[in-house]
Parts: sequence; structure tokens; C-alpha cells
Amino acid sequence: MDLKKIILSDPVNKWVFSNAGKDIFLVGGYVRDILRGVSSKDKDYAVKDNVEYLALEASKKFNGTFIALKKGMTYRVALKSKEILDFSSIEGSINEDLTRRDFTINAIAWSPKTGIIDISGGADDIRGKTIKAVQTKNLIDDPLRIIRAYRFSAELGFSIDTSTRGNLRKHSEGLKRVASERITDEAFKILKNKDAARYLIECHKDSVLKNILPVSAEELAQNLKLLKEFDLFYRTMPRILNKTLKEELSQGISRVGVIRLALLLRNSSIKDTRFRASEEIKKALTSIYKSSALASEISGQKEKLSKENLFRIFKTSGESVFETSAALSFLFGYEIGPLLKEAKRFIAVRHKTLLDGNEIQKLLNIPPSAKIGRILSSLQEEQFKGAVKTKAEAKKWVLNSSL
Repeated sequence: MDLKKIILSDPVNKWVFSNAGKDIFLVGGYVRDILRGVSSKDKDYAVKDNVEYLALEASKKFNGTFIALKKGMTYRVALKSKEILDFSSIEGSINEDLTRRDFTINAIAWSPKTGIIDISGGADDIRGKTIKAVQTKNLIDDPLRIIRAYRFSAELGFSIDTSTRGNLRKHSEGLKRVASERITDEAFKILKNKDAARYLIECHKDSVLKNILPVSAEELAQNLKLLKEFDLFYRTMPRILNKTLKEELSQGISRVGVIRLALLLRNSSIKDTRFRASEEIKKALTSIYKSSALASEISGQKEKLSKENLFRIFKTSGESVFETSAALSFLFGYEIGPLLKEAKRFIAVRHKTLLDGNEIQKLLNIPPSAKIGRILSSLQEEQFKGAVKTKAEAKKWVLNSSL
């Protein structure tokens, strides 16, 4: 592998190394991924001097957004291509900088002058697909690295070194002093992964997960078992639904990640965890729980999943119709194909009702009131059931409605 040719063929790298002087290095995930044979857009540069100036000049050169993450230390340039350039100041030598990093696979540096600098055996661990701490002290200094080990394991498909895993377990209580926002970011990245259950189960076995989710070990084990079953079920999803559920909802978590989160927190509240979720995620969780509870009630009463009942469930699910469809299929065994078809019909009706509120108001010659909303909702239900198909039929139905 001609590393120099690969790295300098990138116009950003070529410009940075041509304009930064001698003491600058590519570090971390970018170098790791090249050694894995994987292309990476995001780049981390370790810079000895003038780090702010270099980042500012790079933002001008590539028309990016300049962000001071830590004044005098770390700066970010966000490009329109969604590429992220991070510039960090080196404290001491590059070797000293690398010894302070989290895992050996991320403690590798490169520059045109020095070539690869790998003092911890990171390249060997990449080949061996192993996640190994650079030193235990680094896990203690920043306990977030404990949960990050499982995130890297999930993203890269690497195994955690036995000794490192023992130290993750030993020092896991340190997570209690880590900011919740940082923990949320790492945990949500795990929940995006197709094998999320596998890595969360490892996290639980190592007594790490309990420091993030303060629920009983028995309940957590049950929820993780359910999550594992869901991950197997998810692989059978139709491609079109799979594509929709992979869409990012908020805070880096996908729609399917939110379903996993709902299963992980079953019978618990997210406010009792270390997670700091956005209002969008909280709303999606509430929708999934409420619609699932309604479906459970219908199932318990041995009612059929009629169009009327489906409309009630989908209406309860709010903006999470597809997430609800996947959850219902998994939890209650409803066939996903027909359910997905009905979900699409519901969305189409909701977005294009045969009559809108103003038309109903004029038709009935009544002032604005909650009654119009009730009629509109009932009309949507009739349209969803197929009882009302044209605008003329809708007008006739409204005029005859007793609502």
C-alpha cells in the first residue's frame, strides 16, 4: 500500500501538508481507516504550532465553517461536502500525544516526513481486529472511553482485548462522572448498529451498562433478550422499509435506533437514564409506547386488526408510523407487508384529506371550533377505510355526520 500516494491524492490533505510547516500529522480514525482499506471523509490533524491560524486558513481555502471547539487547542472546519476537519494542538511531542489516546488502533500518526508513527502496535491490532487500550490510565482519565470501546467494537466489527475488557469492567463506575450528553452520543451510535443487541449484551455482561441504565439486572437482561430478537427480525424487513428506518431522526440516531431504544427502555422512562434525548426522540418514544399499548389492548380483547383499529393505532403513532409498523409486526406478529401498505395509505390520507377544515366549516356554515377537528379526523378515518373515496362523497358524509 502506497500510503503517501493515497493520502496526498486527497486535495485537502495535499493543501494542509503543503501549508502547515513540518510539525503536523494526520492522526486517529482517518489513518486507521486507510490501513483498514476503508475511505474516510473526516480528518484529524495534530499540529504543533499556529493551530488556529491553520484551521482558519483551511476554512477560507475550502469555503468551510470555522468552529472553535476549545480556544487555543481544538478547532473544526465543517465543509459543505459534510466532511469534517479537526485541528488539535500537540502538547509535547507527537509520541507523547499518541500515548494519551484511547485505543491503539487510534494512536497512529502519519506525515509526509515521518511516514507512519505507531508506538503502541496499532497497525497490528487493526490487522488482528482488536480493540486494545493504549494504557489503563487513559480509561481512568476519561471514562467515556469505556463505553466508546463497545461503540468501536460495534462499528468496526472488532473484538475487545481480554485485558482491556477487564479494565472496562473494573473502572466502569467512572462513567457516573461523565457528562450525560457525551454518554448519549456514544450509546446512540451503538443503537444505530445492525448488531446493537450483541454489543449492548457484552456491555451488560461487563457490568458497564448498569452505570448508564439504572434498572434492575433482571429487567435489563429481559429487555436485551427482546432487543436481540428484534435485531434478528429486522434483517427480514422489506428493503423499502429498511431504507426508511435507517434515516437519521435526531442526535445521530436512526429511526430503527429509536425502536431499539424503546425496547431497551421498556417499562422504564428515558428521564431515569443517563441519556439526554431531544424532544423529537422523546416524542417518537412516546408514540411507539402509546401505539403499542393500544395494539396490546386490541390484541388482548381478541379484536381483529381492522382498518378502524389500524387507523386508531396509526393516529396514536403521530409522525412515527413506520417505526410503529415495525414494532407492531415484531411484537404482535402482524405481517409486515400488508401493514406497511396500510401505513403508506394512512400517511397519504393524512397529507391529502378530501376536504380540509375550511371547506368543512363553509359546508356546515359554522364558526371555527373543536368540532371541525373531530369531523376532519373522522373523515380521514372513513377515507382510510375506503368508505369515502371522492370529494362529493366526502361532502355528503360531512352533511350527514352527527358529530
